[in-house]
Amino acid sequence: MAAVQTPSLPPRDVRVHENGTGTITGIVVADDAEVRPVRHARVTLGSSEPAIGLTTITGDDGRFTFGGLPAGRFNVSVSKDGWLSIAYGAKRLFRPGTAVPLLAGQTARIVVRLPRGAVITGAVFDSSGQPAVGTTVRAMSYLMINGERRLDANGSSATADDRGVYRIYGLGPGDYVIGASWRPAYFGTGGSELHLTTDLDVRDALSSTSPAPPLPHPIALASTFYPGTTVARQAALVTVRAGEERAGIDFTLQIVPTATVEGTLSWPGGSSPPGALVTLIATDQVAFPGVPFDGYRGTGVQSDGSFTFFDIAPGQYTVFARASETSAARAPQALWASTDILVAGDNVTGLSLVLAPGVTLRGQLRFDSTRLMPPVDLKNVRLTLLPVQTGGATLAPSGATIDAGGRFTMSGVIPGRYTLTASFPGLGVPGGWALRSAIVNGADALDVPFTVAPNAEKADAIVTFTDRMGQLTGALQNAGGAPASEYSLILFPASSSLWLPQSRRIQSVRPSADGAFSFRNLPAGEYYLAAVEDAEPGAWTDPRFLQQLVASSMRLAISEGEQRVQEIRVGR
Repeated sequence: MAAVQTPSLPPRDVRVHENGTGTITGIVVADDAEVRPVRHARVTLGSSEPAIGLTTITGDDGRFTFGGLPAGRFNVSVSKDGWLSIAYGAKRLFRPGTAVPLLAGQTARIVVRLPRGAVITGAVFDSSGQPAVGTTVRAMSYLMINGERRLDANGSSATADDRGVYRIYGLGPGDYVIGASWRPAYFGTGGSELHLTTDLDVRDALSSTSPAPPLPHPIALASTFYPGTTVARQAALVTVRAGEERAGIDFTLQIVPTATVEGTLSWPGGSSPPGALVTLIATDQVAFPGVPFDGYRGTGVQSDGSFTFFDIAPGQYTVFARASETSAARAPQALWASTDILVAGDNVTGLSLVLAPGVTLRGQLRFDSTRLMPPVDLKNVRLTLLPVQTGGATLAPSGATIDAGGRFTMSGVIPGRYTLTASFPGLGVPGGWALRSAIVNGADALDVPFTVAPNAEKADAIVTFTDRMGQLTGALQNAGGAPASEYSLILFPASSSLWLPQSRRIQSVRPSADGAFSFRNLPAGEYYLAAVEDAEPGAWTDPRFLQQLVASSMRLAISEGEQRVQEIRVGR
């Protein structure tokens, strides 16, 4: 702070909580060689115990103050347009920060260094060298997502202007894949197709004596990655430093042949039910990486059961149909059909999908408690089946119906692999209810996915909530006994069979400035606890990463409802 030569002006906005006597005050400065205050930055303070969320704006001198705070531990983060958001105490961008411990009547002073965002700019052209006006250009980076290293757009995108020029700002330092996608206004409709023509085609069309030439094969401007490939894995990486502007990243959209996909949908009881919907779902190799629903196309079904998709680029797809059969004699029944296809430029015709009933999942909600009363209205409980992706495409079924006694039914479940979870308002709050287990056909679907077979008639489940989940708290210290807040702690199950993406048994926390840490809502079991100096976000979802931690980890057991306190020392 001594290097900051600014007048001592009051903050623009002093936020007072009025429930305590503590204060957190500080200054936001630019993370540059020349340290300067950052004015009008947004500073957010949050805490779960006590539950507090406050926001303020730095003054012209970069200072901020949160007053009237109760004792507790508070997380502070800073953001500003064109800059990179960062949490106080984070060792690197996009890493967790360090909580600020605060005693009653104490004033804590902190400094947050806010990094400038980098910029990638260039131009994108169509196949004839003209500006590709309106093209969406995205900067994507490889992240660890659900145990796999995948491209993710992170919301970093821009639209090419009338010159084809794009400018993506607010990027963190690192390596990026730059990709562009363009869709005409008629995309997905049957009224128009894009054809590649030459000057000779135009002369023949204008000639009154020449017979009309056949139309060339329909084409599309494919999603293209710099420097000019349609395959994301073959893209060149564009590297930027903090605050750097990287220009000249120009490339041309590639042309690919497109095809029409046609088929019929039928139901053994007769014609296809009204309201049937057919969806064409692209695999990850076809869909634009990290863009939700980019690879999804839907169409209705004609009265004769036929359906058609236009302008389909080469690649692997899943054709998925869904409908509901209604009958006066029974409740509506969900129907489904699915097949995988390969599109290689030629039309795909003659597909035949036959609808079949989905599987029904039935079960019971249970509340195992020593001190809490179950919720009065069980309609607020939400049961969710989460498809486990295995390279194909799966759609999640609709929600469950729950009666007053806790019996539930979820119909129309499509064959595949799933995990089952449940929630309701207030679930997971310290001292409240927590989800203990979801037993499906004898196995806990909170930990291990279960399989719904194509010919299964039903599956049975018991979902149990409890007020006796385990907790692990303590303090992390270095060899000299001082707080070691620069580390992250990773807790993971001793059994490698439970090292699965989105596992509730795998948690990562960053100790607060005084070294205190807490893992909550832990199922009973054997665990490893490891301290790491720097871990890429999501790295703990990778079994190979966890295996590397085993040798340096502490093994411990948590019994049901145990509130365990564990002191840990790192270093020599």
